[in-house]
Amino acid sequence: KSRVIFQQPGERSYHIFYQILTGKKSELQDLLLVSTNPYDYHICSQGVVTVDNLDDGEELMATDQAMDILGFSSEEKYGVYKMTGAIMHFGNMKFKQKPREEQAEADGTESADKVAYLMGLSSSDLMKGLLHPRVKVGNEYVVKGQKVEQVVYAVGALAKAVYDRMFKWFVTRINKTLDTRLPRQFFIGVLDIAGFEIFDFNNFEQLCINYTNEKLQQFFNHH
Repeated sequence: KSRVIFQQPGERSYHIFYQILTGKKSELQDLLLVSTNPYDYHICSQGVVTVDNLDDGEELMATDQAMDILGFSSEEKYGVYKMTGAIMHFGNMKFKQKPREEQAEADGTESADKVAYLMGLSSSDLMKGLLHPRVKVGNEYVVKGQKVEQVVYAVGALAKAVYDRMFKWFVTRINKTLDTRLPRQFFIGVLDIAGFEIFDFNNFEQLCINYTNEKLQQFFNHH
């Protein structure tokens, strides 16, 4: 999930962000309130924004067509686009520290307003939840102050959580379409092992990925 909000040099985030920003399906620019420049969105422009021999515009149309073929309703399909757009706007939210206080405040609300619009939320409630979260202490709830660093971390965690839940819903929705009640004796499985990767900066998530890949490879070799 860390790739949603952070990319290393030579790496890019998930393809769907760049597909949307091609403008190939121009209605998405108006619907999601986004431009066609990946560098306008910090959340997906920290590494590279293009891949050699990959046409993001054509890939967008293939993705869109695939959702139609799989029976996604218009509401479901555009709901996925809206959540993806909201994640891009999350990365542009700005905050500043209040003078002489241990409390952050919004440094403009344009991006927060866009996130709220796309997610069907109240912008003020979204900001209140980020800047003054309610936490349970014992049997009571108290409102907690947040510094800028804490709010930025919370926004990143929220963006990753939204993408994670959207992805899991997406897989469940596809499986629902492809499911059959007929008895089956055989199946075709695909084992996709990305390989052992070593970056200049290797975080704990990368260690988990590499370890899992090695265990899968061992299991595959012995069975």
